[in-house]
Amino acid sequence: MNDDLAFCLDQFIDDQVKLIDDRLEVLKQDEITECNKIEQEKIIFNKNKLAPKNKGTHYEDQILIDRFIQDLRDDDENINKPKSIVDDQSCIDTLRAEVSTKVNACSNYITRIRNLAKPLPKTSNFVQACNNAIDYFRRSQEFEQNFNKLYSILEQSDANNVILNSQKWWKDTYGDTIAELNRRNTKLNPAITENNFSVLSSTSRVIDYAKKLIDARTVITVESQKFNIIHKFVKHLLIIDEENRDKINSEELIDQLNNNNIEQIIDYTKKWIAKRDEIGNYKEEDPFDRKMEDIKAEYGRRRIAQEAKKLALAALLCRLAVGSTNGEQFDQQLKKTINKRKEKDEENLSIISGDIKEPGTQQLPFQIRLDTDRTDMKQWAVNTDGIQERFVAALCQAFLIPIKSIRIDSIEPDDGNLFLFVEPPYGKNVVDSLNGTAPDAAARMKAVRKCCCDLNANVESITLGEFNLKVEHRLMDPRWNKKYAWSNNNPDKEQYWANPINQGGKPYHCPSGWIRFGVKVAEDEKEFDTRWGNWYIAYHGTRGENASKVLTSGLRVSTAGCFYGDGVPRVYVSPSIEYCGHPRYAFPWKQVKKNGEIRWYQLVFQCRVNPTSISKIGPETLIPKEYKQTVKIDPNFDNSELEWIILGKNDEQFINDDIICYGLMMRISTVDPENLTLCAWWKHSLHSDIYKKS
Repeated sequence: MNDDLAFCLDQFIDDQVKLIDDRLEVLKQDEITECNKIEQEKIIFNKNKLAPKNKGTHYEDQILIDRFIQDLRDDDENINKPKSIVDDQSCIDTLRAEVSTKVNACSNYITRIRNLAKPLPKTSNFVQACNNAIDYFRRSQEFEQNFNKLYSILEQSDANNVILNSQKWWKDTYGDTIAELNRRNTKLNPAITENNFSVLSSTSRVIDYAKKLIDARTVITVESQKFNIIHKFVKHLLIIDEENRDKINSEELIDQLNNNNIEQIIDYTKKWIAKRDEIGNYKEEDPFDRKMEDIKAEYGRRRIAQEAKKLALAALLCRLAVGSTNGEQFDQQLKKTINKRKEKDEENLSIISGDIKEPGTQQLPFQIRLDTDRTDMKQWAVNTDGIQERFVAALCQAFLIPIKSIRIDSIEPDDGNLFLFVEPPYGKNVVDSLNGTAPDAAARMKAVRKCCCDLNANVESITLGEFNLKVEHRLMDPRWNKKYAWSNNNPDKEQYWANPINQGGKPYHCPSGWIRFGVKVAEDEKEFDTRWGNWYIAYHGTRGENASKVLTSGLRVSTAGCFYGDGVPRVYVSPSIEYCGHPRYAFPWKQVKKNGEIRWYQLVFQCRVNPTSISKIGPETLIPKEYKQTVKIDPNFDNSELEWIILGKNDEQFINDDIICYGLMMRISTVDPENLTLCAWWKHSLHSDIYKKS
């Protein structure tokens, strides 16, 4: 490569990188503005929105359920308890009197057999037993306790068992005592022993009045409160369950629960509280949070695209310098750009775009260079613990493509290089993710970084596509290098023609004073003429965001997204090289050589343009209104036809489809170009001193 051209390209890349840095700063400020705008919208929305529905807490809901279930259990227990009764007090009093009469009669009987036994020998023990019984039968306190016990028994009795229950009570309370005294008295005075006092006959007055008590009794039935308990629960449930209130038919739910047993009801409450917990734990999606995430993702994608563009330009210089003495210089510049980016943000991956071809239909080769100082390359070389398979599987997951879509072809452990292939059509996913074209590029890039970190793969850079630096793959074509003169005095070394050449119907004037360096866009002249022979010749400056896209359009270097731009894409070209040579479009670069010699350089791209792609031919936009009638920019063209506008489609493939850059045009002068005769019009133009302010 010519040293002068190397200097120009170096300056061109520096200018483009500065534009990218400026664009990154604008993106940063735009993102802050957009995020602040969303925050303000959120504040206003939250201020005016209705109070959120009460979702309750698990603790509150559980208290409600526990109380409900306990009420049901208590109700069930009350139903199973003995029924409440109300007895006629007169019947109770009559029964008490009759029992008292019976007890007194028994006491008198025992007194009589005691008195008859006293005179008899060896009756002292019997007499004492009689005295004890008489004392027991006559104590009023004992009587009340015994009667209360009888009444308690009768409370649990009915007409079917009142006789047996009463007889048993008498036997246990008084009868057994009398029966024992009768047994002993039989040996002393058998003639006066009366056994009827020890039992209650079924016809006795006590039994008769006990039966009357039962007959006169009022039984109070305990009714179930289940329905009321359920009704109360459902009513409370509808108050607190605002989320499902409109979905619940209260009457149907009450009937359903009322027909269920307690275990089924418990099962319902478990499902209800589980659903309530799910609602309570669910955080309602905040639309503003989503908008914020989308904004950050979009600006993250744009930053990735701009950063990828930097490295793509540095890599392009390396490829342009193939076969020249400048290769090492530009290779060092690429490494410097990578290191500078890593210093700025260690987490970001350095993505270099090579020749990507058609990643949707062909295998995509790509290379990952690892930092050999921080990575154990031996484990990669011998595939310790299947690290290679784990790595490519994780990469596939990071790019959201099927497993085994990526494979490792070879490894250079000494240089830390992993050579991989992506199977079609998934190469496009990889390229779009790493170059910032995919909508979720920021998320994909983050996933790839995590994948590398998880396996301690310290990545230096990732190169997409082929990156051949062999002479046979060079991008410059010296066969088409030319120097354009002002006259035809030296036809062997310089070219000149006085009359314009008809190129596809448009005039092509000799670009006198410029040097052309051929870009290899075809293998030979025949292929070139077949593809672009009838296209117009036009020029494009080397400033502005589209310059990089135009340059790569003819280099067989598909950057596939790394020069992504916003808005409706468009490109301005001109049939006049002098118009494109204005500082607004072709920045003049000054170089002071070691011997003190000063040189000025300008660089313009020579292109072929598809005639059907030109949507409008417009006037120049550099001359102020007061000079438009007096200043002529290029003697070969009218000022009204100097800007050709090519409107693009939604993507930028149109630049490759409709524009082909096939020459780098360089102007060298020993004086400031504003002093050149052809540049005299600059002093009456806008932005003519832009290069003096930098």
